[in-house]
Amino acid sequence: MSPRSRQDLARVLLRRADGDLTLVLRVLDDADIPDAIVGFHAQQAVEKSLKAVLSAREISYDRTHAIDYLVGLVEDNGIAAPASLSAAVELSPWAVEFRYADDDEPTLDRHAILDLVQEIRSWAGELVER
Repeated sequence: MSPRSRQDLARVLLRRADGDLTLVLRVLDDADIPDAIVGFHAQQAVEKSLKAVLSAREISYDRTHAIDYLVGLVEDNGIAAPASLSAAVELSPWAVEFRYADDDEPTLDRHAILDLVQEIRSWAGELVER
């Protein structure tokens, strides 16, 4: 993939992350929306933000929902990241595991997760635009 198309992919991923973030913002305080839905879209926003950074830096990654793997690639490649990035790995189970769980789903601290997602998305946007 050419550097230009990598940059284009990074921007597409950021726009998709923005869509997930917008959904989280709109349903954040709606008790009728289950944590599984909010957690999934928070996880997706972070996943896409990380993939945007990696794409912009021309770093290959596997197709995965595993945020710990993506965070590892960021760290292994010496990309400066916010300290909160390590907390993002806690979102990985919301991609699949908690979406399909019966009643064992943990409670999501929606406002803390929103802060985390917004910080990571902001960081990703700054790196992609450099």
